[in-house]
Amino acid sequence: MSLSEAQADLRRAHVNGGAGVLVSGAAWMAAATTFLDAGPKPAFVTLFVGGLAIAPVAQLVERFLFKPPAAGPGKRLEWIAIATDPVLLAGFYVGWLRLEAEPFAAIPMVAIGVGLRYLAFPVMYGGLVFAGLGAVFIAGGAAGLTAPESVAAPMTLGLALTELVLGALLARQWRAASATA
Repeated sequence: MSLSEAQADLRRAHVNGGAGVLVSGAAWMAAATTFLDAGPKPAFVTLFVGGLAIAPVAQLVERFLFKPPAAGPGKRLEWIAIATDPVLLAGFYVGWLRLEAEPFAAIPMVAIGVGLRYLAFPVMYGGLVFAGLGAVFIAGGAAGLTAPESVAAPMTLGLALTELVLGALLARQWRAASATA
């Protein structure tokens, strides 16, 4: 099986990646809401807990809401998501290290880690949509680091909305492709 066939198989099995992006967007939205209500430290904790829940919740959403076929030969590409977890965890770790001294810089550091991880997803799913999403997260994180107190909360909200909209579009494309298949 070619790489493009494996990617197509994985897109079918994981709703174009849309379920995961939607759940991630919900985690970022919870963090943004917490940020606006309680500040950057509780928002960081909310994002960390929500981030831990993304993979299992996305699997439940896929299974019970979308009901895609199981991954076939494309399943071998799933290791990329696991292999890039250290990049994501590094973003959280660096953010956590800065939490006391620069609390408004913590979530932008996480955004950069998330963005770097998304840059590997085009290999899993094909296309450039995840590279673009990664670039948006990296740019948002960089903007949040340049003026953390004025940018961090709106950046968190903007990233949440970006993922929710993109996740919905990916899921909609998946439904359209499933309907024609």
